[in-house]
Amino acid sequence: MIKDYPAQHEIWVADLDPPIGSEPGKVRPIVILQTDSLNKIGHGTFVACAISSQHKEGVSLIRLPVKPTDFNGLLRNSYILCDQIRSIDVQRLKGRIGILDKETIQRLNESIKAILSL
Repeated sequence: MIKDYPAQHEIWVADLDPPIGSEPGKVRPIVILQTDSLNKIGHGTFVACAISSQHKEGVSLIRLPVKPTDFNGLLRNSYILCDQIRSIDVQRLKGRIGILDKETIQRLNESIKAILSL
């Protein structure tokens, strides 16, 4: 069965321009956080985190490292910006490039829980 919606934990390319303040901008990878129960009904926005190739020392909780694999579709060592959770409109999505592996999903969930104090 072929699905026609972005799924939770998939990595997509999105156009995040224009950014405001310290928001990440540019056309860049994002990871979909939103549950598939919303994704598959055609909800007009997605909750996601941007992904960056820029590393900053001392921010391991909020910048989750991800190595490139054929599975995730990333081209270089990258970092999920766990502190940059945001809703983006479906029109910003440009295409699917991959999906996170189970270990990275677990680390992402732990980071988000810590950031949001859940």
